[in-house]
Amino acid sequence: MQPFLHCEVEVIQTIKLVIDSDVLSRYTKYYFDLHPKATKPPIKQPYHESINTWMIMKRPAMNGLKQKWKDFIKWFVDEQGYANLHIDKCEISQSIYYPTNRRHDIDNSAPKFILDGLVESGMIVDDDSKHITKLTLRCFTDSDNPRTELLLFITNELKEDLHNGKQNEEALH
Repeated sequence: MQPFLHCEVEVIQTIKLVIDSDVLSRYTKYYFDLHPKATKPPIKQPYHESINTWMIMKRPAMNGLKQKWKDFIKWFVDEQGYANLHIDKCEISQSIYYPTNRRHDIDNSAPKFILDGLVESGMIVDDDSKHITKLTLRCFTDSDNPRTELLLFITNELKEDLHNGKQNEEALH
């Protein structure tokens, strides 16, 4: 008979990343130093584009936006000192603080490009369900400080064999 395993998660470390106007200002300076002929800032607001915006773009424009966000997140993760952590298993909570009370569909705030940037920077191993076991999306309003806050909960799984009553801690890599 196969053992029935119940998994509980143990958070072993929490990392908080905040993307706000100060971060965008630093990145914009870095970007214009790197691209002196550029005239437009690459990232316009401190939160991910709505899925309604990027899904209707023509493929080259969408790829350009995705690349801008990946480059930005790689820079940001490196600036924060979290590049190449290779986090194998985590849960992520994204909280977006929009500047207005305008209605926002929570599912339109999916952080596709941010997660791709976390992978590209080496902070997390991959953005598949084996490595990110839970993704929580939340939206708020803060007219004084619009921002995106990411909480990465680095986890281990505690497996309990419910047939034999044994508990076994495993760091799954």
